[in-house]
Amino acid sequence: MSKGYHHGDLRAALLTKAEELLQTSGESGLSLRELARAVEVSHSAPSRHFADKAALLEALAVEGFRRLGSELEAAAALGDRDFVPTLHDVAVSFVRFSTENPALVELMSRYRREDVTDELRHARAASFAPVATLIDIGLSENELSGDARTVGTVFFATLQGIFVMANNKTIDPLNDELIVRVVDSLLNGLAPHPSRSGS
Repeated sequence: MSKGYHHGDLRAALLTKAEELLQTSGESGLSLRELARAVEVSHSAPSRHFADKAALLEALAVEGFRRLGSELEAAAALGDRDFVPTLHDVAVSFVRFSTENPALVELMSRYRREDVTDELRHARAASFAPVATLIDIGLSENELSGDARTVGTVFFATLQGIFVMANNKTIDPLNDELIVRVVDSLLNGLAPHPSRSGS
């Protein structure tokens, strides 16, 4: 039954298969026993890496935040680009990740409270750190106004709305032009306005 996985390989294989099962069957269809069957290892093998289903789900969320962080880091790197097109790329990257991994993102969204493990808290914070840095740059260059926390919240809340609409088939999830237009409208609202500063 066993495929002879090495220690690290088995954990990675279990997480990969668990994400597939999460996507196709939801949390109700995901169990350590079913996971063992799907990966073709003994029924006790997953418990060497995950104490129970809750631990497995948290490990999936950690991995999800790490993957999201990697994609956001690549998108948020300014390089030779200006702030606005870089923010466009970040928005497209976030919505694309969310629409390609809806079940995983839904799971990740449950772990945004503070009562989580240090590993998950760190992974969550690190995943959004590149965007936080980009927002700080936008504020310092007068592309944005307000405080960083509020700007970041408004930005991701807007993208979350696009992601939900895309997954509900209300809009085309591959319509990058729509995402860019939404970000431009958002930037217009968050940009410094002389009339506001004088009021």
